[in-house]
Amino acid sequence: MHVLTTRATAIGTPAGAVLKIHADSAAHNSEALAYALAGHSPALPLLLSVDDTSRSLLIEHFPHPISWTCPTAPRRLIGAVADIHAAPASLPSELAPAFDAFRLDRLTAAPPPAWLRDAHAWPDVLAHVRAAHGDSAIPIGHLDLKPEHARRRHGDGGLVLVNIGTLRPDITGLVDLVTLPAVLRQAGRGLPGREVLALYRAAAARHGITWTGPALRAALTVFARPTGLDTLDGPARPRPPYHAPRRTPPWNPPPPPARSSTPP
Repeated sequence: MHVLTTRATAIGTPAGAVLKIHADSAAHNSEALAYALAGHSPALPLLLSVDDTSRSLLIEHFPHPISWTCPTAPRRLIGAVADIHAAPASLPSELAPAFDAFRLDRLTAAPPPAWLRDAHAWPDVLAHVRAAHGDSAIPIGHLDLKPEHARRRHGDGGLVLVNIGTLRPDITGLVDLVTLPAVLRQAGRGLPGREVLALYRAAAARHGITWTGPALRAALTVFARPTGLDTLDGPARPRPPYHAPRRTPPWNPPPPPARSSTPP
């Protein structure tokens, strides 16, 4: 059986960019779509060029991981996640119409995604997210969060998240709050779930996302019903048992919006 893979090659000496060549169009479209939605966030590497024909992307390279011994590392990671979640609110005007179908007011009126195990609960999830983000927000989430994907930006030392091809606009950012406590534990910087949520709410509020503590805990509790993704260490419930999140369904992304294609 032939397995399709993605190749990534560092370019330059010292390397200043990574050339990623996807083996299939779905993976390429997924990452290109993620950059179209959130690539202007300072918490992400710059997309330097993209070519749909060769399924390639040239992406700014950050080789150095952050130091997880730094006292501010958990806060910076959570702040980067909130920054990315908020990025579609500042989409360039020429791109915004291409994503109208993923606005929360449109998603609320549309049929629930076919992969949900309990479609009847999905409107409750969207209602919570809509109250915090606003009707016109695009609720992106499902970052590939791992300790090694948190990198240090050149110069200012800011935190940058790499490998964003899993980001998608059909699952909401709640899925990343399910994952964050486990990622922090893996990095040796575990925090109580309530503290993770408090840091996220503060970071999100800087972008105009108005979660309250009770509303966010209620949203996470409701989110577990249709998706099968359980919270990890207490964001939704005071003392739940540990449940690893179930695997999220495959994402078949639409082609990214039309753009001038510049071969890497």
